[in-house]
Amino acid sequence: GFLDTLVGKSITETSDIAARGLELELNYNPNRNWRFKLTGAQQKSIDTNISPRVQEYLDRRLPLWTTLKDDAGVDWWTSRIGSGGVPRDFYTGNVSAPLKLAIANQGKPRSQVREWRFNSLVNYTFSEGRLKDLSLGGALRWEDQAAIGFRGAAPDADGVVRTLDRNRPVFDQARTYVDLSAGYALRLFAGKVRTRLQLNVRNAFEDGRLQPVAVNPDGAPFAYRIIDPRQFILTATFDL
Repeated sequence: GFLDTLVGKSITETSDIAARGLELELNYNPNRNWRFKLTGAQQKSIDTNISPRVQEYLDRRLPLWTTLKDDAGVDWWTSRIGSGGVPRDFYTGNVSAPLKLAIANQGKPRSQVREWRFNSLVNYTFSEGRLKDLSLGGALRWEDQAAIGFRGAAPDADGVVRTLDRNRPVFDQARTYVDLSAGYALRLFAGKVRTRLQLNVRNAFEDGRLQPVAVNPDGAPFAYRIIDPRQFILTATFDL
């Protein structure tokens, strides 16, 4: 709760999430050299029953918070408290507005959930000639766009935007990634130790960047996640 948080306490509440989806996987190996795999998935996560008792608690406490006065008769709700700001503004920005948006989003998909994903993989292993036991492969991964926030709703009478419009989501674009791989099987120590060397290149065409994960009411990003540049992973496996 708002007032309890100020004195070092906190009140938590539960919410429900309804999730459903489907997944499809296809494998095709036309011969011992070629291997193909395709997977696709759809997922939907919907917010339901958002913090039903929080609003009841706020309704009970607001009449007290908004009428508190100090010994000098100064209104606590609209006064600046040290470097902590004005309680009314803190409540509006950190309690009321997020709660209203969460409740308004009931029955709609959760933000940052990508509904569709597809992965495809191909691998070829040489079984004869100078390249025998060498395998080459690649993977293509695609994920759907995802909402990362909402634009502001109409401003209040004083011209200040205090709520977000659930019907105006801001989307991060669909993303495509490419992975590459190469492996080689051999035997060491007079054939006694089976060995496999494997090189994987993850996100082969990625140079590294910041990807927005949250936006302000005007649609401008304010939070990001770090997307690493391509990664080279070399492993050696030994089997006695």
